[in-house]
Amino acid sequence: MKCRTLTALLLCLAATACSDVSLPVAAPQLVIEGWIENGGHPVVMVTTTVSVDESFSDINELEEHVVNWAKVTVSDGENDIVLTGQRNDDYFPPYIYTTSRMRGVAGGTYTVTVEYSGRTASAVTTIPAPVPLEYIRIMQSSDDADSYYLAGGLRDNPDTKDYYKVFTKRLGKDSTYVSSFMGLTDDSVLNAEIEEIPINNGVGRVDEKLNAFFSADDVVHVRFCTLDRASWEYWSDFEEIQSLSRNPFFPITTAIRSNVTGGLGYWAGYGATTCCVSIPDSLVHNLTVMPGTSL
Repeated sequence: MKCRTLTALLLCLAATACSDVSLPVAAPQLVIEGWIENGGHPVVMVTTTVSVDESFSDINELEEHVVNWAKVTVSDGENDIVLTGQRNDDYFPPYIYTTSRMRGVAGGTYTVTVEYSGRTASAVTTIPAPVPLEYIRIMQSSDDADSYYLAGGLRDNPDTKDYYKVFTKRLGKDSTYVSSFMGLTDDSVLNAEIEEIPINNGVGRVDEKLNAFFSADDVVHVRFCTLDRASWEYWSDFEEIQSLSRNPFFPITTAIRSNVTGGLGYWAGYGATTCCVSIPDSLVHNLTVMPGTSL
């Protein structure tokens, strides 16, 4: 209770200190959130930035910043494909641009260009070669009998510089893959032997409460991805904000790094492999699941 009181007090003081400050309203910028993976179609979401002087009573008001009528083009160096915009409630915001006329290929370079209301934003990414996990290990929490966490065995190539990202999707609970909490690493902390990395639950919406554990009835789809440095830098900054933004003692003062020119956000190429893990009620401690299999 004391901690909550202190937090509330600090927030009130901050609000009071800033109440007489008048800030200029910046022009809205285009924000790209998009990716393409080996064997997958491109997916792009386009929004505009929210002014710092705006306030929201409901998270759904952010849908007013969704751009529904942009021209979104993805090029693989040979073909320029204009994506089709469509409402899709599996994502947030619930509107995406995609196409079935293009699939990503490992080693390929892809450029996305967004044109809207006289503004243009673009970004370039490459899909690295995918690196599969050697195994996934399921462990029971010592504090809660109904909480489980996963770890994946990763064998890194010492001859290349590699970056890795984990996404998860719980069957019947998550509508699409979400960023695994603290599910980002690079080979600066790995060696040629097999090392374990955490595979935690994530959060699909900004208004959801984070629970990094999985439950006994969860069927978890794990998407393990390699990515380029620019995409890794974006997710590294994102995870720092996600971890520290609710702590008043660690204010976030730097912007998320972006590979987008003429706007903000990210355009990522993923070398992806997937597997499915079913966590039964009678789970055996330290059960090992090989990638590509399910229990």
